[in-house]
Order: sequence, then structure tokens, then C-alpha cells
Amino acid sequence: MHASLLYSAPDLQLARVTCDGHDSPRPREEGVDSERLVLALHGRFQYRDSRTRAVVSPGVGLRLGPQRPCEIRHPHGGGDACLSVRGAWLRRWSHPDASTLAVSAEAYVRLQSLLSHVAREEPVERVQVEEALGLILTTPGERGTTAVRPRERDIAHAIAHEAALHFDAKVSVETLAASAGVSPFHACRVFRNVTGTGIHQHLQEVRLRHALALLLDTRLPLADVALEAGFANQGHLGNAFRRRYGQTPGAARRTRSV
Repeated sequence: MHASLLYSAPDLQLARVTCDGHDSPRPREEGVDSERLVLALHGRFQYRDSRTRAVVSPGVGLRLGPQRPCEIRHPHGGGDACLSVRGAWLRRWSHPDASTLAVSAEAYVRLQSLLSHVAREEPVERVQVEEALGLILTTPGERGTTAVRPRERDIAHAIAHEAALHFDAKVSVETLAASAGVSPFHACRVFRNVTGTGIHQHLQEVRLRHALALLLDTRLPLADVALEAGFANQGHLGNAFRRRYGQTPGAARRTRSV
């Protein structure tokens, strides 16, 4: 694991943390000494503590509290890069009852734009940093209402969890449904009721978010981006990317916008 400081103020520090994804043979408890916000720039890892089970990826941010033992694993064997945010500033924005938060594509691109300025050693003002982080921290989270029964929410979360872990494999509805202990038909109905979208559409969105992250945060060739993100080939990625973001993957990489 390697960390490099990107921005530092008395109450707010940003660091890029890269991990090779090589886990120790036996799980070990980890933790942090102060509140953190962790935002995946590319890649993914599995996080678990006494109350949270999540796959942290470019679409999911993680709030870490001090003195809360946790376990971090990379079951897929790949590495990741994350932005670690810490400092007293976080306490004015964070919601202690929520461990994860949704990160929209718009917010992710804004963050990458900020990081590109830092990488070029260009002056970065405090307000730019706060705006980029504020857009993430004020982004609405997952859909879900009190009308949804807890059991249905658990089923939807289990399916989403498996999709986040195995988006780059040839996953089926049957496999995802089995992870939640329900039939494929029931899985489809419950997932749409809880999230407002179908399982395949959700899986495609997960793949596109990883593709966007690889385009903006790495220099992988477009063909490799397509395969890493779970698409059949570069053309498959290009078609899906244009439908979702209105431009080609190459254009998104050049302009750093969607």
C-alpha cells in the first residue's frame, strides 16, 4: 500500500492511496485513528465491520469512523486506488449514521478534474476542493422508502453486493438470485421494486462506472478498459458508453467530462 499527499490544510487533507490487492493469508482487523472518507478512483474492495458490508468502487464511497475494527479484502485479486479524505472539515458534512454513500458520475468527474489539476501541479484553491467534495457528500443515496419491507431491502442489497463483486464475470440472474436465497423471478421483482431499476441495467451501470474510472484514472488502452470493466470488447464498451454518457470513451478521456 502506498499513500501520497495531494492537498493539505489544517482541517482537511487529501491523499491518494494505492493498493496492490494482495491480501494476507488470514483476515486481520484494521482501523483508522480518525474519521475518514474513502472514495474509490478505480478498482474495488470488500469492506466489512460490525454493522456494514459493502463493496467500495467508483460509485460507492465509504465513511470510516475511528476505533471501529474492520476487515478489508480483495477477493477478485486486483488492486485499487482511492482518495482518502480526513480532517475536522469532514465532521461538518458527514452523517454518522450512514457508512456508505452513492457517488454520481457527475460528482466523480468533478473530483477527477480537481485531481488532474493537482497532478499537473497547478494552483488549487480551497473552494475547488470543498465544491468537489460537497457535490459527493450531498448526492442523494440509494432509493428506498419506508414502504419497502426490510426483507426486500436485504434481498436487493445482497444482489447489488454480488453484482459489485462479480461485474467483470459472466454473471447471471440465477447466480445473483441464489446469493440472496430467492428465485430469479422473485429477485427481479424485488430488485426493481426497491431500486427502481432492473438487475441487468444495474449491472451495466456498475460496469460503465468502472470503465469511466479506468478512463479517467489510468492510462490503460481502450481495449483493456473494456475487458477490465466486463465488456465483451472495445466496440461493446463504446456503444454502451455513448448511450449512457453521450460521447465516446476516447472523448471522455481527452476532455475529462461526461
